Amino acid sequence: MTEKLTILHLNDLHSHFENYPKIKRYLQEFPKSDEEVIRVDVGDSIDRWHPMTDITKGRFNVQLMNELKIDFATIGNNEGIGLAKNWLNHVYQDADFKVILGNLEDENGRPNWAEPYQIYETKAGTRIAFLAYTFPYYLTYKPGGWTVLDPMACLKRDVEIPEVKNADFRILLSHLGLPIDEKITAAVPEIDLIIGAHTHHVFEDGACLNGTYMAAAGKYGQFVGEINLTFENHELEDITIHAHETSHMASKPGDKEWIEKVVSDGLSLLRKESVKEFGTELTLEQSCQLVMDAMKDYARADVAMINSGLVVEAFGREVTKDTLHHSLPHQMRLARLEVTTSELEEICQDVYSQAELLAKQQIRGMGFRGKEFGTVLTSGFDYKNGKIVYNEKVTNKKDTVSLILVDQYYFARYFESIKSHQAELLFPELLRELVEDYLKHKE
Repeated sequence: MTEKLTILHLNDLHSHFENYPKIKRYLQEFPKSDEEVIRVDVGDSIDRWHPMTDITKGRFNVQLMNELKIDFATIGNNEGIGLAKNWLNHVYQDADFKVILGNLEDENGRPNWAEPYQIYETKAGTRIAFLAYTFPYYLTYKPGGWTVLDPMACLKRDVEIPEVKNADFRILLSHLGLPIDEKITAAVPEIDLIIGAHTHHVFEDGACLNGTYMAAAGKYGQFVGEINLTFENHELEDITIHAHETSHMASKPGDKEWIEKVVSDGLSLLRKESVKEFGTELTLEQSCQLVMDAMKDYARADVAMINSGLVVEAFGREVTKDTLHHSLPHQMRLARLEVTTSELEEICQDVYSQAELLAKQQIRGMGFRGKEFGTVLTSGFDYKNGKIVYNEKVTNKKDTVSLILVDQYYFARYFESIKSHQAELLFPELLRELVEDYLKHKE
């Protein structure tokens, strides 16, 4: 018996809805005949940089996934870390699809919104096992109330589950990145097909490594993946893999208006939520100082350090959620360090020695969504002539102070002196959320 099955896949949309109308039309074209179609999303669909995602806590993204008739999805770090735990526990409550995730737990075990695997049985009786795992950012999942497990160990465990082991075909939805996927092809030969994500790689015509087929569709909805499987008596007979570029798909009247409306509706909802009104317009310098004051208050820290590029634009006079979303768009939380003043001096030497080089750099990654690094700013101390001036005097080198930073400083590669210290990561509030709370409750 010959049967055909099509798998359509998306990954790393990151709330880039500008290609959604095309993607929706493409997915609606299937099935073209009587063949079966499975639609999957491999994580990082939700990203709070977009105002509609932010104001709805990701529920808007789930609504769109329902419209696409997604069957199976997994999470990426933007869902698992970007959403506070209570948000993540509720974001899929109206989902029409199954969430698969095999390496995330809390004190009660596996979350009730996910299953470790799914078995899909075709009309002809071919049994296909779907497994899924997300990248193990151990340090950032833990303070958020989660335990993320080693995906390789979990995968080796799960392929031995009788239902999975006895399936005719096994597919991994991998939000692990290409380097780990490549290791899996050698370490876990039971996996027949990996649909990849996280590292934003593209296999326009698929790939095969160590006998495992590989597919991936880039990022931001720039590609839609299509995998055509032919089974003969429940065994794979043929496979074709393509990633279709959405820029080559026709636009239609109304696409632009829909895209713009989603943005404007999100901004409008954010603007309705007032935070604070000042008597005068705040300058960029005042806005930066306010951010550092909020950081110190939130972390109960003595001193703070930021780069001016964190504040994309001055807050102005009337501050709303929209103001903070625009001025502090970053997917960042805080890192608190206990340091001696000599260690603080060492950190300052490290940071300031690179400050001029970094000032005009367009920083990417680690949650930074601004334009450039900017200048180094401090609160609670000054760094002058290689010395720490704290409380208006040169500090005793035996003193210990608590330093608060954005977590980007701790994770990024450019400040090794910071990375060498043990940091307390503060969850769940993003930078803009703790600033909002400070403005609402502090005079």
